[in-house]
Amino acid sequence: MSLLPIIARFSRAGFGHPLLLRQGIFARMVIGHGFATGKAKPAEVVVSKRPPNAYVMFLKEERPNIVRLYPVLAPKEIMRILSSRWKAMSDEEKKPYKDASNEKMRIYNAPLAKLPKKPPGIFGLFVKENFSTAETLNPGAKVSDVMIELSREWNGLSDTEKEEWFQKREKMMEDYNEEVKNFGKGLSAEERAFLEEKQSVLLQKLKKEQRQLLGYPRRPPSAFILFSQRNMSGFEELTMTERTKMLGKKWQELPESEKEEYLEESRKARKKYDEDIAEWMKNNPEVL
Repeated sequence: MSLLPIIARFSRAGFGHPLLLRQGIFARMVIGHGFATGKAKPAEVVVSKRPPNAYVMFLKEERPNIVRLYPVLAPKEIMRILSSRWKAMSDEEKKPYKDASNEKMRIYNAPLAKLPKKPPGIFGLFVKENFSTAETLNPGAKVSDVMIELSREWNGLSDTEKEEWFQKREKMMEDYNEEVKNFGKGLSAEERAFLEEKQSVLLQKLKKEQRQLLGYPRRPPSAFILFSQRNMSGFEELTMTERTKMLGKKWQELPESEKEEYLEESRKARKKYDEDIAEWMKNNPEVL
């Protein structure tokens, strides 16, 4: 395949946009057509569209009937009739559409239920489990007033009672950590794509937590960091900025033969790091 038609299309479409956007467009085009790796474009997992709401489902079902009854009416008039009918319907008549829509939404959002949910802090847990009771005992009270009452109750607990809440939360955190460790196992490609699109920020946080819990290899220090760690003497009293500046100057002045010692150590550590990652990925094939 020639690159010229692709580049030409990029030129027409992209140069009216900011540089970063143009770069993103070009990168997607190159990767999408397989030029980056020489391999065929990978199959794209398409995330299902959000299901229609009850009103849209009603329109889809009833519109053909109205068109059949009034074939000469303009689309706007047909929509006006359908809108009037929907407004005139009772809650009981609308219920089948709402139930069908809710069921489709439940299925659509099912992957979200698989996300591990981090338990609240100790006081948050106390509030969560006691809010309804406090609200019942103080009918008509504002949420802020209920929170003040719960805060007062919490502060009145003994250390032993608070320790019980602490232990309860610790157990919940253990369960949560196990969920995080195992999250991703059994996820279909569609579910994974859905979560990446709808909950990308949360997914990145889970990925970081998961790697920490599963002992993901730590990146080794660079040659300069190795040098800095071993030549810190005399710079302890300086600020971080000053210390970095002085050590950077010393590094620049260091003879190449002496730098090579640190560079070689860094290369070996990087090679070991890459091997460790490959082994980790082999042992954890279904992680995020």
